[in-house]
Amino acid sequence: MTRIGDIIADRNIAMLIDWDLHPFEAVTRYLEWGTNWSRGLNHAKSCNEESAYFKIDAVSSPARLFLVKQSHHDYEVLYEVDAPQDLIDESVFEFACKNKACGISDGLRSWLKSEAYKKPDNNKQS
Repeated sequence: MTRIGDIIADRNIAMLIDWDLHPFEAVTRYLEWGTNWSRGLNHAKSCNEESAYFKIDAVSSPARLFLVKQSHHDYEVLYEVDAPQDLIDESVFEFACKNKACGISDGLRSWLKSEAYKKPDNNKQS
């Protein structure tokens, strides 16, 4: 498992993260061309567009958090993300999710953001 602070240190990945993208919305954005634009849905504007987003695999026990990258052409699991299990479980409960594409709760999103942008403690003694 990888800490979110270490993931964010890679600027190429950090720039791709869409903190609010739900896994189901990612499918709509990148894989369902249809009439999404006419319904005002947020669809990809070009074939080169890609995003990274968080999803929870609730089939595993315990449930696990992943950062994945999605485009029109590819889907890639980038990292298994280290996060408090109680916040992961809260997300599974909130969405009543029983599959591999659960969204994350506001609580988990807030925790991830706070950890991602936490300033290093230079006064910490080893």
